[in-house]
Formats: sequence, C-alpha cells, structure tokens
Amino acid sequence: MRVCVIGGGAAGAAAGWALATSGVADVEVIERASSLGGVATTERVGDGSSTKVPVNDGVQGGALSYRNVMRLMRATGAPEPKCLDVAVSFGKGEHNWTNHGESRARVIEAHAKEVERFGRVLKKFTRWEVVYAFVSIERALRWHGFSKSFAERIVYPLVALFFGTGNVTASVPAAVFARVFTDPKLRLYDYCPERFLSRRPKMFAFPLFETVYDRLQRAIEDAGGVVTTRATVVAVERRKDEVVVVGRRRDGDGDGDGDDAKGFVDFRETYDHVIFACNTETSKALLDAGTGTCWMERKVFGNVRYYDDVSVTHTDLEYVRKHYEKTEGDMYLVKTYDADPGKIEMTFDLTSYQPDAAAAVSKEGPGATTARVFQTIFLDAAGEKRRAEKSGLPTRWTKDEIDPSKILLTKWWRQFGHSVRHFTRATPLWRFVQKKRRTLYAGSYTAVNTHEIAVISGLAAAWRLGAPYPFPEDALAASQFDMYCGLVHGKKRSKRERKAAVKTGKRVSFADETEKKTRA
Repeated sequence: MRVCVIGGGAAGAAAGWALATSGVADVEVIERASSLGGVATTERVGDGSSTKVPVNDGVQGGALSYRNVMRLMRATGAPEPKCLDVAVSFGKGEHNWTNHGESRARVIEAHAKEVERFGRVLKKFTRWEVVYAFVSIERALRWHGFSKSFAERIVYPLVALFFGTGNVTASVPAAVFARVFTDPKLRLYDYCPERFLSRRPKMFAFPLFETVYDRLQRAIEDAGGVVTTRATVVAVERRKDEVVVVGRRRDGDGDGDGDDAKGFVDFRETYDHVIFACNTETSKALLDAGTGTCWMERKVFGNVRYYDDVSVTHTDLEYVRKHYEKTEGDMYLVKTYDADPGKIEMTFDLTSYQPDAAAAVSKEGPGATTARVFQTIFLDAAGEKRRAEKSGLPTRWTKDEIDPSKILLTKWWRQFGHSVRHFTRATPLWRFVQKKRRTLYAGSYTAVNTHEIAVISGLAAAWRLGAPYPFPEDALAASQFDMYCGLVHGKKRSKRERKAAVKTGKRVSFADETEKKTRA
C-alpha cells in the first residue's frame, strides 16, 4: 500500500512516522517548506550586532496532558521538554489581574460575587454539556446574569489564552471552555472562588523545533519512509482504485524555494490513499484542481472559518510597558481594547517562556545581548479593516507603535476560529468524509487548535490505514486518542485491540515522569 501525506506539520509528520515505523505502508510526506514542522518552526532573531536568539515560532509549549506529543518526541529521540510554572498578566491598570501574587486584584474584588458564582455555573456547563456545546460563552454568561464587564475583563481574556488566539473569543462554546477547568484529564487551570485562578499551572516549553522535526524526519526515513521537502502539490485526482498526486518537486540540489525556483521538475505519482495534513482551504483547492469534492466535503470545509493574524517578534520593552502590566517572570500578557473589550491582543515574553531563548539572552561575552524578546500578535486583519472603513476611524491595532528598529521578525498566519459553528457544524461531520474516496484528513482544524490534537489527528489517520496506535501503555495518551477517534472518525479501537496493546507494556503516570525529568 502506498500512502501520500500532503503537509509536513505536526499532523502530517505524525501520520508519516506512524505509517513508516509500523511497516503497514510505503509512505511519502510532501512538504512545501525546506523542513518538517509546519507552523512550528525555530527562528534565529537578532539585530545584527548581538547574539542571534533561537526562538520557537508559532507554538510555544503545552500542558503536561499533551502525552501523545511528548511520547512522539521521546520515541524519535528529541530532547526532553522543560517544565515550568506559567505566569500570566491580564489587562492593565485598574483592570489588571494575574494568576500569581499574594493579594487579590482590584478587578477581581469588584466582581467578587460573580467570581464566586462562576464556579457553580461551570458545573452546570459540564452537567448539561450536550446543551452548552451549542451555546457560546457570551450567550451563556448573559443567560446566567453575569455582567458585561465580568465577561470582557475576566472571562474573554482567559478564553483567548486557552485557545491561543483572540479571534471569536465570545463565540467559543461554553461547554468547551468549561472543560479547561473541570476535565480531570485535560484541566489547565484550577478555578478559585476568591481569585478566579488559584495557581500558576505547570506546563512545558518545547525544545527547539528544528531539532524535534529533524529527529522526526530521520525516524521516518530510517523506517523506509520518504520525506520530500520543497515540493508543491497542485492537484489531487481521486479514482476508484487509486489517487494521483500532481505537483512540482526539487530536482537534485535545486535553487531556492517556491513555484518559480530553478531546478524543479513536474511529477505525477500514483498512491492507494492520500492524507490531507494541510488546512481545509488548501485541501479544497487541490481537489478542485483535480477531480473535485463531494457535497459533504464542501459542507465541512465551509464551516471551518479562517482569520488572518500577524505576529511581530521584537525587543521593544517600552511598547510592552505601555500596553501591558508586565512584571518580572510574566510569560503571557493579554490585553483588551478599551474601545472594544471583546477584542483581544496578546504578547509572549519568549525569553521568559523558552529556555533556549533565555539561555541565549543571558549569555556573557562578546556580542552578548540582554534585550528580552517579545512576540505580539494582532488578530483578524480583514475584520479590523472592515471596522475601520465602516466607522471611518483608524485601526485599533497598535502594530505601528512598535519601534521599527527593534522588530526582528514579522510573520502572517492563517488560523481558524473556535466558534460554536466550528464545533457543531464541522468537527462532528468529519467522520462522514474520513476514509471516503481513498482520502483522510488530519490537522488541528478537525477539533481544537493545539499541537496535541494535531499529532493525535495524524496518528488517527495512520490508524485508519492499519498502523497500530503506538503508545497504548500510556493510559491518558490512549484515552485522548480514543476520544478523538470517536469524535472525528466515528470509530474507536476495539476492546480486544486495547487489551492486546497494553499487554506489551505497563501503564504509567507520564505527567509525573515528565515533571521529574524536566526539572532534573
């Protein structure tokens, strides 16, 4: 069996690794960039006069419940992730509050009764999950009598932090938001009736992605798989007995990247199955250029909505102090626009969160730098442009306030929104197109935008093609895998398969094991 994986991000790399190492298929992973990783890349930034600082771009870290991610890294020999206590600062001035410090913030004091009542409402969201999965957090808070100020100053910034973006924060389903507090397996934060958040959660920072994905590529190739980078797929033709993938790939050493680069040749390859591990817009374009899509595919694709965001990596501490309440050790900074508190902007202190960046900044000797590296994200370019044109007012983005001489890297992103529409009209419908017409879909867009979901989705696609689930000895990793497969594929591993798998090894408490190793 020959399988083509289009896209070499977390999902595509995981699918390629599972298929190659299991030996169930001859697999080829095709990636447009010069290396695997997708949005998860390592960039070396600096102003030319100082040490280049290595920063992970696109993805920062994850919760200790990201067992499949950590198991995959360990299986390929990647460096161990570093465990840390995450400090977050929300808002500014009288609206500032944090998940650390001794005293209760003024904004929390002002909403003390609502903060205390919110715990009871969270339980209701969980108890009636089947109902609140269809209700946005904004509407659910109104139903239960919470003030607009409580929603905008306390809840929405937290939603943006949980889901990695401030796009459509008010539209996230209440049931999905509640799981972050109440799910014993996936909980990120502990609710506190007095402070709202009771502690700094333990999370991990990824090692340099260039190393992680280099090890993953080697593992695929060592197992007999093929990884083709700097290649572009232009069409996919699906037939009764085969799938034809048409594109352009590098011929020998080649020269440069992209469609117009020299040294590239056209190719037309035949496979038994294709796994789309790229976003739905790309998948649809490739299928439309080939033999087209079916009605259900168009239905699902249309319910995944994307937004254009831009991240600016910089060393402008004055900008950060102006727009955020930054104290030593804060890693995530979340801002709400005073003119529209439902609109969110975020800044990451990369040198507080990422150990490799911190080590480079604290380096001594010639060329050393002490400048902290920040990354600020501005959201929904099209929506902001429409608002500005309609109102006649300037954009609310403060991107132009960042000192141009301190900007190290600017990058545009295409991200989907975690709306009720996404969770009710896209996620549950994927099962009806998976493994139909010799096609599978893998990516975080099938559920939630996390690195863990991306990896699980790739493993799930490989499992549907016959590759065994690789981490059955880890109870939580296997549980998350089965939950995802049931939701997105409409299938789970059989009881017989689960029992046979765990006979090969004992179940372990991987969170405890990881914390011990990362602290060592």
